[in-house]
Amino acid sequence: MIDEHFQQALVLGGEFPSDFGWFNARYREARQALEASGLDLAPCMNDTLAGNFLLHADRRVMLVDFEYASTNDRAAELALWFVEMCFSPEIEAELIEEYYGRVDTAVLARVSLFKALVDLKWSTWAMVQNKVSRLDFDFFKYGFWKHMRARFMMSDPRWPDWLKTV
Repeated sequence: MIDEHFQQALVLGGEFPSDFGWFNARYREARQALEASGLDLAPCMNDTLAGNFLLHADRRVMLVDFEYASTNDRAAELALWFVEMCFSPEIEAELIEEYYGRVDTAVLARVSLFKALVDLKWSTWAMVQNKVSRLDFDFFKYGFWKHMRARFMMSDPRWPDWLKTV
């Protein structure tokens, strides 16, 4: 949905970061690498904010808020969960192993690329919401923060290796 949100923000006169061309180039190269490696599609929640996980006293977990649920790449769902929860690399590795049955460089690279892309997706969503939402929420600040995190991942010196490894 990144392209869709880019177009929506453009039509609405949304505020793009000054280095949008650089963001767009990184997005395109990541998308190309991920699509070339083959997408691993599955039903996904696509909104893994902490508040969307309800924990019962008996340790059962209930997920709520499926407004953005759709088919997506499994690594994108994990990446979104990881960036929202700020898990340590050790916890991420445990969860990847639990989910995929293994931790290898290709899966780690895939999740790393998707960490940048999910933040870019939500930052562009925020650019749209900043123009259309009536909620009393600072969508500009939220989007700016997401852009900063995406920029951090896209600037990581391992980025070229992740592109090759997926």
